[in-house]
Amino acid sequence: MNTELLGIYLNDHLAGAMAGTELARRISRTHPELRQLADDVEADRRDLLDVMRAFGVEPRPHKAAIGWLTEKAGRLKLNGRLLGRSPLSDVVELETLRIGIEGKAAMWRALQTLPNTDAEGLDRLLRRAEGQADLVDQYRLRLAPKAFNAPQQSGVDVERTFTVASSPEGVVEYLRDFARAEQWDPGTVSCTRLDEGPVEVGSRWRNVSTFLGRKTELVYELTRDDPQELQFVGRNDTATSTDDITITPGAAPGTTRIAYHAHLEFNGLAKLGAPVAKLAMEKLGNDTEKSLIRVLGSVR
Repeated sequence: MNTELLGIYLNDHLAGAMAGTELARRISRTHPELRQLADDVEADRRDLLDVMRAFGVEPRPHKAAIGWLTEKAGRLKLNGRLLGRSPLSDVVELETLRIGIEGKAAMWRALQTLPNTDAEGLDRLLRRAEGQADLVDQYRLRLAPKAFNAPQQSGVDVERTFTVASSPEGVVEYLRDFARAEQWDPGTVSCTRLDEGPVEVGSRWRNVSTFLGRKTELVYELTRDDPQELQFVGRNDTATSTDDITITPGAAPGTTRIAYHAHLEFNGLAKLGAPVAKLAMEKLGNDTEKSLIRVLGSVR
């Protein structure tokens, strides 16, 4: 067997495995329900290293670095949105991951043709890759219509995903009353309920906050109130702010994974300030994550 050529082949796939792992992790931050998929992709990379050792092939660190850089460079792709995450990003990322999984499956099939291989182990890895491809396809095809029918937007986005030491039910109950933004949103100066009665879809709040050194007032409305998802939309003459908060059980009992996505859409001449607003939104996202962890409990 020509181990030199086999080494080149496997190290090339190792670079792809590194890129795939990084991409799967990034996708799982946007879609927490795909966290297990990301774990499986990472496990495949470790299994590939085991296979390489069995063949006496040494991993080449620069190849793994190339894979890491390739994934980062892939974030610069054109997706129809200058400063934020486009609805098309989900489809493109899932298609890229799907292609990578198919390449991985092709590698397992190729290795099955070699003598003295672990046939049972390779068959297990091949079946896992086929299952991953089916799962990614399900999500990709479900998200495609939403992406292609998304309205034109020119705002800025910020996303953060983190875990807190509170139950999902407690987190939803706490966050659904937007008046509590005074406690967890670093930019909020005051937030006052405008109506009465139980908090429900249609409930409204007047929020006064500081942004880019100026006080801004928006009227927020609770537009989605589901057991695992909340959405608040704030409006004034200058901008529309949309906060999407997804709440799912954390890995440990009594913990919650929060995926926070804020989108700020400007009106008229205010769009010219989008590049500066993007920088401010990134800082606000970091501060909001820290505040929510402080309020809802840090996972040790």
